[in-house]
Amino acid sequence: MDNALDVTYRVVEGLFGPESSIPWWAWVAPLLLIFWTMLMPSVAPATAGAGKKGKKGKADKKQPKKKK
Repeated sequence: MDNALDVTYRVVEGLFGPESSIPWWAWVAPLLLIFWTMLMPSVAPATAGAGKKGKKGKADKKQPKKKK
């Protein structure tokens, strides 16, 4: 158990520590992109069909038109 914790600690220290080959600011962009929709849900684009109120879909367009 101690060996597993020691290995995990060294890996995390290698990724995020002061001797890391990746700077701390390089982790900000990927994390921000991953959590963007949770942080700013009103800014994220809507999913397909979520904001189409009143528009007809393909199934509605194929119905014959009423004759006068």
